[in-house]
Formats: sequence, C-alpha cells, structure tokens
Amino acid sequence: MSFYECLRAYPEGSSSASRMALKAKSLGYRGIVICNAEPRRLFRPEAAERVRGIQVVIGTEVMAEETRSFRSRIASLRARYPLLLVRAQTEEMVRRTAEDPNVDILIPPSNSRRPLSIAAARSAQLNQVAIGFDLRPFFSLSGRHRSRWLEGVGRNLLMARKFDLSLMLTAGARSHLDLRPPRDIIALAEVMGFEHQEACRALSLVGRLLDLNRRCWPSPGVELL
Repeated sequence: MSFYECLRAYPEGSSSASRMALKAKSLGYRGIVICNAEPRRLFRPEAAERVRGIQVVIGTEVMAEETRSFRSRIASLRARYPLLLVRAQTEEMVRRTAEDPNVDILIPPSNSRRPLSIAAARSAQLNQVAIGFDLRPFFSLSGRHRSRWLEGVGRNLLMARKFDLSLMLTAGARSHLDLRPPRDIIALAEVMGFEHQEACRALSLVGRLLDLNRRCWPSPGVELL
C-alpha cells in the first residue's frame, strides 16, 4: 500500500521541502503533500520535486476561523492546488467546510465536549469531504490534556464511521525530525481506536484523492475522458 503524508515545510516549518522529501522517502512514504498556508512563499519547491523515488505535491491548508469570504477563497484555491485541506477551529466553520465540495479534507477540532456533529458529518458525506486526524497533539500533550484529546478523537472517529466517511491520518510534521514511519503512525492510530486496515487506508487516502483530482470533472459525477 502507498502511504502519503501531509506536512508543512520552511518557512512555515523548520525544515526545507527537499529535506522533508528525502526523510519521508527514507521512511517508506510513496509521496508527500506540502500543505503550507502560503504555498507561494515555499522555499525552493523545485528542489523537492527533483528528489527521485518519492512524489512531491504542493497543496495548501486553510485555517478556517471566520466565515467571511470563506467560500470564495476556497473556490480560488481549488483551481490552483491539487489538494485542499481545511483545519476548522469552530463548530460553525466545521459545518461550512463540510458543506463545500471543493474541500478535500476537513480536520475538525478534537474536543471531547463538542465532537463532530451529526449535521456536519451528514454534509461531509453528501459532499465527499474526508475527515482528517492530526496526531501531532499526541506528542505535545500529556496527562489529562492528552486524555481529553484522545477522547475527542474517539468521538470524531465514531461519528465518521457512522456516516461512512473517508478518513485521513497525518503526523502534522513541521520538521524532518517530526516525521514518523508509516508503521508507527498506524500503530498509534490503532491505540486511538482505528482498526488496522482502516488506519492503512487512512494513511494512503491522500494518494487516492490526488489521482481523482487530476482527472477532469466538468460537473459533479461527470468525468471528461
């Protein structure tokens, strides 16, 4: 199975895109998607694209905090990048993101008190928006904060399963030192409640989305061959 990782590179991370690509290749990834919030400022992306043996794609991540001009911004980014990931910070933005078919992946907040809602999950199902799980907090939190985060992840996972939503896993790397081998990510996901095959599919979802997005879709459900 071909595994992909979504990450950030310099200047939004501490390692260059080429170094991230080399490290990911050595760990066994088939490809990486660099999801900086400002992709145009990415340092020397052409150097990363020249790394052999690994696919390097420039996508983008949107930090969704307010609703103003959200849809127009997403539409403009959709036309420029092959993968669009949204990290929603509020319940309102989770719902709006799930309602937008231009979004590939939604990472909702892992809040045990306010998990992914039924309305948002239903909208994500209708619009084929995948639900992402960023494992970075697992390494940065401890004690009761980590326990609450794990509880929130578990609730989001149950809701995603209920509506048969596509799942995505990422370690949220900002440095080549943050990258984890696929087997470690899968093992950690199993601890969080994922089934083994479910975790494997989640870590390879990005590759399948890239293949779909490269095809020509004049309208929903219609492909130009």
